[in-house]
Amino acid sequence: MLRAIPPIALAAAVLCGATPAHADTVTGLVGTCTVKDAADNDPAAGGNQLPYKFCDDGVPAVGGTTPNVGAVDALAVPQKYDGFTGLPPLSPSPDAGSGFDPVTNRIALDADISIPDATANPPPPGGWPLVVMMHGCCSGSKASWKDTKVDGSGEKWHYNNAWFASRGYVVLTYTSRGFVDGSNRGSTGFAELDSRRHEINDYQSLACQIAGTADLDPGTAGVQSINPQKIVPTGGSYGGGFTWMALTDPTWDCATEGAGATNMRVVAAATKYGWTDLAQSLVPNGNERKTSQPGTDPATAFTKTPLGYPKRTIVAGLYAAGKTGVPPGSPHTTFPPKIDQGIACLSSTDPFAQNPACTQAAPGSIATVPDLLDEFITDRSAYYQQDFWTGLGNNSIAPVPVFSAGTFTDPLFPPQEHRRMAERLKAAAPNYPVQEYYGDYQHFVQNKAKEWGDVCGADRHVCTYTDYPGGDLNQTPPTIAREVGATTRLNRFLDAYADPSANPAEPQPALDVTASLQVCPQNAASLGARPDEPGPRFTEGSFAALAPNTLTVLAPGLQTTTSDAAPNNHAANADPVQNSLAQTNRGKCPVEQSPGGFASAGPGVATYDSAALTRNVTMVGTSSVTANFNVIGGGASPFQLNARVYDLAPDGTQTMVDRGTRTFTETAGPLTFDVHGNGWRFDKDHKIRIELAQDDDPYIKSSAVPSSIAFSGISISVPIREAPETIAGGAAPEAPGTAPGGAGGGDPGAPG
Repeated sequence: MLRAIPPIALAAAVLCGATPAHADTVTGLVGTCTVKDAADNDPAAGGNQLPYKFCDDGVPAVGGTTPNVGAVDALAVPQKYDGFTGLPPLSPSPDAGSGFDPVTNRIALDADISIPDATANPPPPGGWPLVVMMHGCCSGSKASWKDTKVDGSGEKWHYNNAWFASRGYVVLTYTSRGFVDGSNRGSTGFAELDSRRHEINDYQSLACQIAGTADLDPGTAGVQSINPQKIVPTGGSYGGGFTWMALTDPTWDCATEGAGATNMRVVAAATKYGWTDLAQSLVPNGNERKTSQPGTDPATAFTKTPLGYPKRTIVAGLYAAGKTGVPPGSPHTTFPPKIDQGIACLSSTDPFAQNPACTQAAPGSIATVPDLLDEFITDRSAYYQQDFWTGLGNNSIAPVPVFSAGTFTDPLFPPQEHRRMAERLKAAAPNYPVQEYYGDYQHFVQNKAKEWGDVCGADRHVCTYTDYPGGDLNQTPPTIAREVGATTRLNRFLDAYADPSANPAEPQPALDVTASLQVCPQNAASLGARPDEPGPRFTEGSFAALAPNTLTVLAPGLQTTTSDAAPNNHAANADPVQNSLAQTNRGKCPVEQSPGGFASAGPGVATYDSAALTRNVTMVGTSSVTANFNVIGGGASPFQLNARVYDLAPDGTQTMVDRGTRTFTETAGPLTFDVHGNGWRFDKDHKIRIELAQDDDPYIKSSAVPSSIAFSGISISVPIREAPETIAGGAAPEAPGTAPGGAGGGDPGAPG
């Protein structure tokens, strides 16, 4: 149970706080610590207190490619390492123009540390566990996961520096290399995007520097230190990709970085909505099936062949946010020239494999875009870390427990980014300790506070500190209104392995999978759900068990698509960036109106419907589409095909519930591909609608090479929780007087 200390003693400690100092070592940084209270952000107030100490020496005066000589107000790490596995030594050959200190060949990272109160949470034998919280891209900083109270708003509810530090974790929050504020102040160096050769070694170096500090709280009696065998990386998005990468290099020693031969070990990790294949996340080819696991050899990565098409608006937005900030002059990062070249390639025309903008090195660069693709796969994608898989296989690497908070609806890092890694871990080591959660959150979607946080009381508010009797945050509040959310599951999982002093006896977690159904205004009432909450949650022993049966729709009918489907209103409305900014939607489900149930996507898009459902069916997971096709006109491969899956209500409201893309080289035959996946309930009398489009721009960049495809029909296999069923379907009817999208309208009730 959390221990409180008298408010008078806490107030005295505040008045006797340490004098701020410039910090170029951890010792200097902890000299800036001040006492805080995570209960109500008032350490001098009465009542229960959740004390901790927060150490911040401000923001360095420079960042990016301007050297911070002496690492003033920062912690120094090598600009370049001599290798990547197990924290290698500093390389004697730093990269030119990268902002390194010419005296030390190091860069400077802007860091804060939060430290438990040694009275309320004395260090357990071996020391406190260390949580390393990594921010997102491309405007994140050390402040991204900072809060003043345990129950911060939104995703920071029970997930911030104050939460962890007040419960017995030392917390390291720092600004990753190259990230700066609007005045170009922050951390020096180029942002290498979670490279195993840079950012992963950076965090290992900083952890070693903390482990090598003689006393993290010299103003308190005794010696306070971390337990080097209990390191916990965590973060979301960029921080999620970082955490997956950190998992693949889980042990190292500190012989080169500040703590002698201290052996360090990741005891558990919590990764949220990150990537395990960065190239597939940004330039998807959709060449991955749920029925088989991709190979882990980076030389033959499925992402490479064929090269896909970029997520145009998302990639452009990330690049703008990183290059200049959005709006310009906001926090941003410092991209190396090779990233600029990659963007120039993806902004040019296809086929990219023949485009000089992609295949020739830019002036002053030795890298081509294929080289950069290899880097993204080999150095930045956890799924392809061969040494890790080999070590798991021969037992030289012990399994590291993982809490995986994947996402169903995120169009940047869809569920495959977590699912492929979790399934591979389970295949590599029997009973691998991984717990998974999937829901409707993060980039460009609703990201509801009540998906992350717990819900309390008759008014169903996000639980606050006062909902926990006696301030015991380890217990479930007596007024809790439904099962606990994603963040409580994450915390209980970490506590079970890290044993923080505020909760040293958390039971071992179930190694299960939980998924919630997406709730939008269009389906909230039929689900009996509140619009600001997730839908029903289901928990099973495996992902496959969440929806063990299949609803198959057989939909014959002649349809055609074209590579330019202007005006293409459905694609524009379904673009994640535009939808998240739309005043009327703000990341909710994209909705179209199809009066009379007629196809409404316009020319160049093929539309197929199921027959009306005779019962409610609950989809959880990834559906597969099989299209029988022939390329009938235009250019050379590769070709692009996109699917948008809708729930078509009897009143003609058409709600998008899933999507996916596939790049292929075949000119005829059946083509089967998976869409992203989701949790959604289709109600009785509704239809499942699939729009097939070669042109899904601006989400997926459309091909500049004109082509047309003819379809003779499709089928879709939907994973459901109810009994299996095969139903009929067909080409969606066209409105009278409308030019048909194909050679026949068809009857949605016709036999397949």
